[in-house]
Amino acid sequence: MDKKSYHHGDLKQQLIENGLLLLNQKGLEGFSLRKVASMCGVSHTAPYKHFRDKDELVNAINEEVSKKFYSALSEVASLYKNAPKLQIIEIGKAYVRFMVENPEYLKFMFLSDNPYSIKIKDNIFYECKENSAFSVFIHSSKKYFEIINLDKDLYIDKILSMWSLVHGMAILISKKSIEYRGNYLKLTERIIRSSLEI
Repeated sequence: MDKKSYHHGDLKQQLIENGLLLLNQKGLEGFSLRKVASMCGVSHTAPYKHFRDKDELVNAINEEVSKKFYSALSEVASLYKNAPKLQIIEIGKAYVRFMVENPEYLKFMFLSDNPYSIKIKDNIFYECKENSAFSVFIHSSKKYFEIINLDKDLYIDKILSMWSLVHGMAILISKKSIEYRGNYLKLTERIIRSSLEI
């Protein structure tokens, strides 16, 4: 049987995209390069031209999803860098929009064997990469807290509260646990604004 041919570089991206689908469907235990190759319509040896093993492909999938999530938030942050309150509102909306429009990313990052972890120790966030979506959220939150003179001891709690709020909205809307007939981003904005009334 003839296998589908790819231009240089196309197969690697196809492996990442189909690998994400397979991980979401079967989890890590049901994941293999052979299965991803079959989904791409190529021989079982073809993936090894791009990935040493399945762990390397999983890492590539994680990097791709994390990079796109980071880009979605950082692009919005740069548009509103001189308006801290509006910036945090728009970042929250961007978070919800990204997850609603990319449910496969939501499942991979937060509802699978590959959790997007937030680590806290001694009341500080640690192991938080500068090019992560959460770091964008932290920086924006702190800018807003500074202009409203929020007690620094409350920063961690307030950041987690706001992150949890938009995360919850993203899941509820994506899973249709909230069936809102209007514009879900306007609803999200109203809820975020009400949460900022400290």
